[in-house]
Amino acid sequence: MTSRPHRPYLDRPGPWLVAHRGGSLLAPENTLAAFDRAVALGADAIETDVHLARDGVVVVFHDDETTRLTGAPGTIETRTYPEVAALDAGFSFTPDGGRTFPHRGRGLHPPAFSDVLARYPSMRFNVDAKSEDPALAAALARTIQAAGAEARVCVGSFSDAQAGRLGALLPECARYLPEQAATCHVMAAKTGQADAACPEDYDVADLPHRLGELVVVDAPVVAWFHARGMPVHVWTVDDEAEMRALLALGVDGIVTDRPDVLAGVLGR
Repeated sequence: MTSRPHRPYLDRPGPWLVAHRGGSLLAPENTLAAFDRAVALGADAIETDVHLARDGVVVVFHDDETTRLTGAPGTIETRTYPEVAALDAGFSFTPDGGRTFPHRGRGLHPPAFSDVLARYPSMRFNVDAKSEDPALAAALARTIQAAGAEARVCVGSFSDAQAGRLGALLPECARYLPEQAATCHVMAAKTGQADAACPEDYDVADLPHRLGELVVVDAPVVAWFHARGMPVHVWTVDDEAEMRALLALGVDGIVTDRPDVLAGVLGR
């Protein structure tokens, strides 16, 4: 087994309930309303995403463009945070296929990550830096350090370069595998290449259950990561039967838009 530094972020028994964007089928994604709901449902961690506003504020938001979620075109990066806070983050959420929009015009806005960390002082966060901008990595590191939240935040990015920057800036934080590093490990697990030279300086394998027709997370993949001391968290799983099948494989966490369903599966 690979020897790894102690990460307090992982000092919680599994399997984990990880609320994807706070649970985006229950409330507007990446908003305080979603995060409040996730906390009430007993989530072990919240998966979220961040962009950098024009004035240097780290903003919780997923999309590269703001239209889908807020009805207003543009980006986070071209707005100051006061301009971001004027957006309606509840604009597009509908629980019934577009018949109603219960959060529209109710004052929900994309929150600053600093405010999120302050509002939930004991919650763990899995944070995806959405752009490859070095300024985002630096601002995210400053935000986490200012909050003293290194022990409860896992950082990363799909970009291997951005993930590397975050590791250098936040050596005390847990990190999840970026895309190329994860692909190396998964392919090695599936082909039996025990000597594959895949990056080992990560702490969590956050993996999709499937990519199209390809099943990514199966028994050999779970065994591969467990042999290296890395927990496996699988995204994004909303079906109860699929949740139960993954738990039977021994995965350590499930990332879901339906934290209410997973809470029931886990008996919470």
